[in-house]
This record gives sequence, C-alpha cells and structure tokens, in this order.
Amino acid sequence: MSAGASGALVARAHPFTPLTATLAVVILAFLLPAPLGPVVLALLTVAGASVLGDRGALPPSFIIVVPLWLLLFLVQGVLGDAPFTKWGPLTLSVGGLQEALAQGARFTAIVVASMLTLRGFHASRFVDATAERRWPFSAAYLVAATLQTIPRLRQRVVTIRDAQRSRGLRVQGSIAERISALVPLTMPLILGALADADDRAVALESRAIAAVTAPGAHRTPLAPPVDTALDRAVRWGAVAAVGAAFVWRAIR
Repeated sequence: MSAGASGALVARAHPFTPLTATLAVVILAFLLPAPLGPVVLALLTVAGASVLGDRGALPPSFIIVVPLWLLLFLVQGVLGDAPFTKWGPLTLSVGGLQEALAQGARFTAIVVASMLTLRGFHASRFVDATAERRWPFSAAYLVAATLQTIPRLRQRVVTIRDAQRSRGLRVQGSIAERISALVPLTMPLILGALADADDRAVALESRAIAAVTAPGAHRTPLAPPVDTALDRAVRWGAVAAVGAAFVWRAIR
C-alpha cells in the first residue's frame, strides 16, 4: 500500500465499509438505467477518489479502463448496427455508442472503486474486525489473503522481469519476441506463488490455526477497529441504494 493511500479515508475507515461500498458499486453498475446511470456512478467514483484523499488510485485505474474504452468504441461504435450518425469522417452506430458508453462507465466505476478499496486495505484490521464479529477465521483469512495477493504478485512480476532482463531476456520488441519471453516470465511467477502458498500453509499450521477454526473457538481481536456512526451510515446507505435500485427494476 502506498504512502498516499495510508492517509486516505478508505484506509482509516472500518474495513467492512469500503468492502460494502465496493460491492454496492458493482451491483448498482448493472442495475442503474443505462447509459446515464452508469455514467453518473462512474463520475461519482472518480470524484470520490479525490474526496477520500487517494488520487493515486486513478492512474492505475485509467491504465486498465482506457484500453477497454477504446475496444468498446471500436466494437460497438464503429462496427455496431443501424441507425448511424456522422462523427467527422466516421460513421458510427448510435445504439453501439450508447452501449459502449454504458459498458465503459460500468467498468470504470467498478475498477476505481475496487482500486480504492485495495489500496486502503489492511489485512490485520480486517481480521480483527471479523474476529470481533465472531466470523469464522477461515472466511476472514480467505478474503484477506485474496486481497493481498494482487499487490504481492504485481511486485513479484516487476522483480522477475528485472532479473530476467539483467540476464539478457528481451521483454520488448516484436510480437514473436514478446511471446517467447512469456515462459521465462510466467514460470518463476507460478512457482513462486506456489511456494508462497506452501510457506503460508506451514506458518498457519505452526500457529495452531486448526484449533482456532474448531467449533466453538474464537480468535481474540488484538486491536479491533472502531466502527463509527459514519461507517454504519455509509454501509446502510449503500444497502439502501442497492435495495432502491432493485425495487425500481422490479416495478419498471
């Protein structure tokens, strides 16, 4: 997690709050009427990155969504069905452009919200929060380990790439050269991930996790995060928004 993310409101919030909000964004992205609903939701999530104090979540999010926007524009707008409209020298599909706008906005909202949550996620705070609520440790560990895997794998990819380049591997150039570099890059990544999983399994076994997950046994939280009134309001607001969207779709 970056230094900028450590001071963000997402990082200081109760761990359940950003996870609930992100899940609500994912559901609302597909429930809100297209294309206006997803566009407004995407704008709100992008603006939320600044309001929540973590603008650093935007560049990696845009790196992911910009190629998706271009692909949707080509597939839906350029190659879409009639009716058509003239846009400079291009003849574009009206319905295809609307569909591309809706799909691109959905992806943008989901990616930005997920990036904000990922950058502000603290595994220890989340595990303490689940222990305080008497959640099963296995479920808490599964969520925490999954969210921690992405930045760990990303850092490992950079390390492997630099190590292989120092040995003379060409990772740039023609398509054939890039394809030939996949095996030397992916095999150490896969083997390292398997070794990391084995090390974690041994560490969990040495700490008697089986006793913690036994029926009736509960882990004592060391420093449970404070669940403020604002956190509860945000979570219930997210639930209410999803519920309202479901009702609107049902009666529409």
